[in-house]
Amino acid sequence: MSASQAKGLWAFVTSALTLLILLLGVLSIQPRLSERRELLPDRYVLTADEVAALPQGTLPVVLDRRLGQDQNDFRFRLLKLVLERSGTPFALGFSAAVQPQDEAIAALAEGQKAARRNPLRLSVGVYGAGPELNRRLRAVPIPVTGGILGLRAGWTNQASLAELQTIRSLQDLQRIVLVQGLGWSDVEIFDRAGLRTYTARSEKLLRLVNDNRVQLFPRGVAELEAEASVVRSLYPQMLLDPHLLIVYPFAGFFFVAPENTELAAAIQTGFERVIADGSYQRLVEEAIMTPWLRRQLNLRSRRILVLQNPEAADVLADVNPDHWIVPWNDLLSGRITSGNDLCSSSGLKRLCVKKTRIESG
Repeated sequence: MSASQAKGLWAFVTSALTLLILLLGVLSIQPRLSERRELLPDRYVLTADEVAALPQGTLPVVLDRRLGQDQNDFRFRLLKLVLERSGTPFALGFSAAVQPQDEAIAALAEGQKAARRNPLRLSVGVYGAGPELNRRLRAVPIPVTGGILGLRAGWTNQASLAELQTIRSLQDLQRIVLVQGLGWSDVEIFDRAGLRTYTARSEKLLRLVNDNRVQLFPRGVAELEAEASVVRSLYPQMLLDPHLLIVYPFAGFFFVAPENTELAAAIQTGFERVIADGSYQRLVEEAIMTPWLRRQLNLRSRRILVLQNPEAADVLADVNPDHWIVPWNDLLSGRITSGNDLCSSSGLKRLCVKKTRIESG
């Protein structure tokens, strides 16, 4: 065989191996993508065409969908429970696609009749309460998680663990780079605290952590479990930081379009009923204070860093005190300074209970 023939044969073999590797990569990715598609069955989606076809008198309820959410998500289950107890006929589903929060809020403000500006026909979302959002949308002023959304643990990269372990104060926290989504109200809280916060579209946030472009992605503890399967399957360099709990007065409200008084009233009525009969607390403990979260969060061992949220103070002051689960007065006054202290709060004791024999078996 001549040198030119050998060179040509080697080029052919190399190309064939490259194609084989690419083919194997595609085949390995396909089941993962298929699994992600199957995560949300069609029956839990309410499309624009389906909204248009609903009979008169049925409330269309299209919930702003987040990355990693499915029908088992707490917000979806709570909204379903609340609407069922409201006594109002309704059709409930997630939006057909995920949007960045700022885009979803802008679409929601337009109402369901604005086909061009609200193509997914969003009618309700759960967002952090604040005066600006209250001006744009209509709020149902009951904390969706009783304030638990203001307890934040963070996704991080394995390479950042050593540095996170050294953080003891707000000044220490200012050394690292945090990430949040575009339009999230948390960004203003972090900015006021002097934290270095990078913002990006929702679909890029986990990848930025996995690639070690940022050191911490703080999330409400109620959001962690839904994202954990996505982290495990797609982002191998990521894990939950075991050291810090960042807390600030914060509540997620159900928000609807300004003119959608009927949906707001149905949510308000149903929410008050499920709080009164205890089914709300039972859902919080079942869906949020899960064995997974108790095990992964390990609340007793965490250091607490308290941030102020003066922008939302007036809005949150209107919340019925009986609707809070988190003891904000004790946190803000410094009477609670550690996760172990927080576990003494009656509303959060369940989050600190060790797993039972049944759960561990």
